[in-house]
Amino acid sequence: SSGINAEYGASKGKSGSDLSQFFLDTSGTVEWMVGECGGEGEVLAELQISFIVFLLGHVYSAFEQWKQMVDTLCRAQTSLQTRPEFYKSFIHALHFHLKETPRDFFVDIVSRDNFLVVCLGEFFRTLREGEQEGVLDKGLVEKGRKFREHLEEHFSWEFEEGDDDELPVIVELPGDVA
Repeated sequence: SSGINAEYGASKGKSGSDLSQFFLDTSGTVEWMVGECGGEGEVLAELQISFIVFLLGHVYSAFEQWKQMVDTLCRAQTSLQTRPEFYKSFIHALHFHLKETPRDFFVDIVSRDNFLVVCLGEFFRTLREGEQEGVLDKGLVEKGRKFREHLEEHFSWEFEEGDDDELPVIVELPGDVA
């Protein structure tokens, strides 16, 4: 495992507004992961290995690594524009990961929340917005749409479109300090 948590180091010294943007769009972390792992294929391999080690070896830390990677990849808005082939492969890999798990596997038994519905809801919202703005690869948008439809049908998951009023807001403060 390469230890993908670069958030602390990559966020040091940023202004308040830059920090907000950094945590809303994790593309900087995705770029770090690609560089640290040696390429897009290696990031996907790390995702696959994390899932397999968890699934076959029952290693909880591998599951946490997989969850963190999925969350990071789903919130990387700019990377969706710059790495469409990578994200097509990500969708493909995630599709097969989910085929190997029971329908209720990702539901938190305490809160009854499903972290994947939250992560993928953000991912699908970004795909929808990117399509509307005309900034995303049409093949990626179509693959994302099919994946979403499959998940809604197979797992009965509902991805909230979300009200823009509920989204976080980046606030510029006078004399923004680093």
